[in-house]
Amino acid sequence: MHCVVTGGLGFIGSRIGTRLLSEGHRVTVCDNLTTSVGRTLPGADLLQVDLRDSAAVAGLTLSETDCLMHLAGPSSGMSSAKDPVGTIADGYRLTYNALELAVRAGVKRVIHASSMNVYGNVRPEQNPVREDLPCAPISHYAIGKFANERLVEVFCKERGISFVNLRMFNVYGPGQNLARTDQGLVSIFTAMLMKSPKAVSRGSLDRFRDLVHIDDVVKTWLLCASRKEAMGTFNVGSGQSLTIKELISTIADELGIGDKLEIEAAAGTPGDLFGICADVSALRTAIGFSPTIRPSEGVRQFVRWAVTQS
Repeated sequence: MHCVVTGGLGFIGSRIGTRLLSEGHRVTVCDNLTTSVGRTLPGADLLQVDLRDSAAVAGLTLSETDCLMHLAGPSSGMSSAKDPVGTIADGYRLTYNALELAVRAGVKRVIHASSMNVYGNVRPEQNPVREDLPCAPISHYAIGKFANERLVEVFCKERGISFVNLRMFNVYGPGQNLARTDQGLVSIFTAMLMKSPKAVSRGSLDRFRDLVHIDDVVKTWLLCASRKEAMGTFNVGSGQSLTIKELISTIADELGIGDKLEIEAAAGTPGDLFGICADVSALRTAIGFSPTIRPSEGVRQFVRWAVTQS
């Protein structure tokens, strides 16, 4: 199978590409290298391209492609608040260009990285959220993701291409960029507490999130690539949640600073959600897989890995 992975040098994309290569598949990476965790993916073909540049994309040539795995695009709700129009316009343009490129290569299946943020603020009784819950995104990042979901669906249906939109919840795991302070809830607090026993939360400590481990995410993407009968939109989460306070305390305990821990709740981030957890039953039915790594244990594993990077 030949897979084109956009954003294939990012945290999630590079792990997906590595797994594909290990299973004997051919991988072509499209990446502009601006937020990548590496500069190369050994064994993969690399197209260094800005997918927002329609002329540059039109000049690319790909051999026959089985699957487009589209992960390129804005990856932070926090950053989107600084450039709302650019976030939505650039994300839509690069998604459309990636789809056109894949069509020229005869793509048979498209898998698109969407986000839990498309749901907006859900009521307590609506958790865990199902895919049929009406979406009401409240951040520019989420509005852009929802627009791209619809683009993928309409584009692919018009051309008879099978597709999947994967609404990923809070992905974490080894390989995440500990230096980024605008993306990655687990990595942000881990990096913070590795420097000081004081943690600053942007928003209420009672907020809660569904944390899904990168290994479970990668398995999901590969199964979606092979199970072509699975179509539509699916949540990718652990089906479990931790409050921000529980997350911070778990990290501090693993670092051995739980008795010194200080937590400050600062002003929240515009467009942030209060609490959300995934119902993953639709994914289980579609591809026969449910995430297996419990957030409480996965976070501890991540902290142990992070300590080795310092």
